[in-house]
Amino acid sequence: MKKRNSELDFLSSLEEGKEVTQKNISNHISVSIGFVNALIKKFLKKGIIKVQQAPYKRYVYYLTPEGFSEKSRLVLEYVTDSLSLFRSLRKELNTIFTYNKKIKFILYGTSEITEIAILSANEVGVEIIGIIEPNLNKNKFFNIPVLKKIPANLINKKILICCTKNAQKIYFNLLQGLPEDRIVVVKSLFISRKKPNFKPRSSYAKK
Repeated sequence: MKKRNSELDFLSSLEEGKEVTQKNISNHISVSIGFVNALIKKFLKKGIIKVQQAPYKRYVYYLTPEGFSEKSRLVLEYVTDSLSLFRSLRKELNTIFTYNKKIKFILYGTSEITEIAILSANEVGVEIIGIIEPNLNKNKFFNIPVLKKIPANLINKKILICCTKNAQKIYFNLLQGLPEDRIVVVKSLFISRKKPNFKPRSSYAKK
């Protein structure tokens, strides 16, 4: 799905037919220049894009009729996958919150998962007391307090990881200071619960 999204972003960036460099495209869609070059070669070979040279070693890339059809196909797949992911996440989060109805939650990170988690928590009646996001320059996110660090007192509270970037690293970092049963993850983040080299704490009461 990530590869398809990159291809969709790439084709969308060429839709207006402006003069661009591979570096411009790379920065615009947040992928490496090498990956942009590979996409250009792939889509040129398939007849999805065409290229014309412009002054100052620049190029104009534009979509062919086949390119517009390919973009439409990718958009449809993206929407279908997004709806499927939304329904799957909503169901999983509803189950998590229903099972932990007496627990207060802190969400770690701001992403689409965060927004779905807030929606699900409201449906089930679970209180979200804060969102940990050190890089967010806001006091609140969807009217929920933004925290810069983990609160000292986590009795009767759990942390739900919502980050879509570095989720595994965040999980291991949390595991060094918290018991496993205080950290909640969703399947779509593919976080491994395999024990790292250090020994995680098994009970918050032992703190």
